[in-house]
Amino acid sequence: MKTKYVIAVVVILLVAGLGSYAYVYEQGQNNGNMTLSVADLSITGVSAVYISFSEVALHKAPANGSNSNSSGGWSNYSVNTHTINILNLSTSDAAVLGNIALSTGTYTMIKLYITSVTVTISGVNYTFKLMAPYAFINHPFTISAHSTTNVMIDFNLVSDMNITSKVFTPNVGIAVS
Repeated sequence: MKTKYVIAVVVILLVAGLGSYAYVYEQGQNNGNMTLSVADLSITGVSAVYISFSEVALHKAPANGSNSNSSGGWSNYSVNTHTINILNLSTSDAAVLGNIALSTGTYTMIKLYITSVTVTISGVNYTFKLMAPYAFINHPFTISAHSTTNVMIDFNLVSDMNITSKVFTPNVGIAVS
């Protein structure tokens, strides 16, 4: 009788252990990646536009269209403070800010935090005043399991910069692939 009891306990523990392993393994497999890049084209009279980025915030839509905040909402991710000269970077040679592991689902908004903008005009560096601490993008994209979604944020320097007043207002577009 005692032997049957021990065997039953061992079988229960094995089933529970395998179930836990399968759950943990499956949770890890439901992630995808996002590669975040930035680019822009040239602007007359400007030889460099250095933008320092500190982090990105992503808004995930609630699962299955529910109104619950428990499965959606804002999350912040570090991009390790990159300073990039985005002038003349096209969509084909955009600068990568980072690769972020994300849970699968639909993301609806992005905030790309900017800490400083320095513009070189006629060989002189000018620090521009930021009109907003981040570039805001309202464009949905989907993260699928076992794949990478490329999100390229395209700055429009012609409209972003007021050369006379040295002010930078981020106006951006987005390309998702």
